[in-house]
Amino acid sequence: MKVQEHLGKISWSVADKFLYILYGLVLIFQMKYLDPNDLGLYALLINLHTWIFIVADAYLTNLIQFGMNKDNVRLVNTYSVVVHVVIAFGASLIFFTIQNPLSGVFNEPRIKEIANYLPLLCLVFIPRTFCIKLLLRDHEMQKLFWVDFSFFGSMAIMTVYYIFSFHQLNFNLMLVIYFAGSIISTFLSIIITFNKLEFGFKGGIGLKRLLSFGFPLMLTSAFNALPKQLDIYIVQFFFSTQVVGIYYSAKTLFRFFEETANAAISLVYPAAVRALESKNFKGLNDLMTKATSFIFISFLIIIIPLELGLSRLLIEWFLPVKYHLAVAHFNVLMFAALGLPFVILSTIINAAQKPYTVFLYVVISVILSFVTYYFVGLSGNQYLIPLGVIVYLLSLGILCFIYVNRNYNFKFIQIFRAVGDSYYYLKGKK
Repeated sequence: MKVQEHLGKISWSVADKFLYILYGLVLIFQMKYLDPNDLGLYALLINLHTWIFIVADAYLTNLIQFGMNKDNVRLVNTYSVVVHVVIAFGASLIFFTIQNPLSGVFNEPRIKEIANYLPLLCLVFIPRTFCIKLLLRDHEMQKLFWVDFSFFGSMAIMTVYYIFSFHQLNFNLMLVIYFAGSIISTFLSIIITFNKLEFGFKGGIGLKRLLSFGFPLMLTSAFNALPKQLDIYIVQFFFSTQVVGIYYSAKTLFRFFEETANAAISLVYPAAVRALESKNFKGLNDLMTKATSFIFISFLIIIIPLELGLSRLLIEWFLPVKYHLAVAHFNVLMFAALGLPFVILSTIINAAQKPYTVFLYVVISVILSFVTYYFVGLSGNQYLIPLGVIVYLLSLGILCFIYVNRNYNFKFIQIFRAVGDSYYYLKGKK
């Protein structure tokens, strides 16, 4: 893979993920006007909603895996959207149905508010996620950027409006902001992908094949997202909504690392599918080693000064005193970022149509993570909460690396190839 040949797509992909980082700054701005309890409740809603769509999105991967064949496009689109709706809306209805016992288990009566709004939010989001996957299938990163820009931009504008109008924010206003952004970006995504919205029942692929491919991906996604999205429910169970709010503020800062990895995944997976189909194993090796190495080295360079005190300076500068406890959470959480570049390798295994292998690795990592969360909860030490994410990402990353090392000749020394590649690139420029 020659990076120069894909600079346009890479640039738009990076710009798109940078929007997530920029909106993280908007969220930091929102925190100044939000009570930690309101932020904690908002986090419980958004993370549950995100988890549902991560799970439902697994079946949309069929759009990439099988939608490359033009003869099957209409049928693959039809099957994928139907399954996507059933999973996303169905999950929200289940949560709505059991809202009363959940409020008791988590000792938070306002969970009922989350349950009441969740189904409607899922309905609004379904077209957006489907259209985004079509853009990813065709590597139209510029259009994806504008869809996400409408989402985050509209929420940023409404945030400024409410703060200047009311001089404070609460859970209900945050909900209005999120709904508005979702509706606007959904309409734009439909307009942009209108010529791709082809549906029908003609094609040479059966629903059973799509379900059998998507099912392990769905299980993997469900387990994979548990420590990253629903960990705050464990925090709620052992601690309080206020602690959830503080921990969520630290995770908001950590989003920079996650979105960088997500940007790589969105580029690596389709390219890996093509490389494997054409049996271009040299290209596959270049693809995965460069993606992993450049991200790993970049993260390392960023983490070192943050751990040496820069993170405390930034958090105490930007956040009010009520959120300064997030410094300790973030400093521990950053170590998890070192596992993210290796988690990207799971896309190589999925592209090779070995989803059950990834699922097994995820289950092992989730079990280790939740055992960690359990003992952290028993300890009562809120500053150890990030250990669950660290254990999860590092264990999953190590397992994925071992697999590609054995099957696709990813050598340990290649983890550091970014150093040599950068040196020779700069040397050639002189």
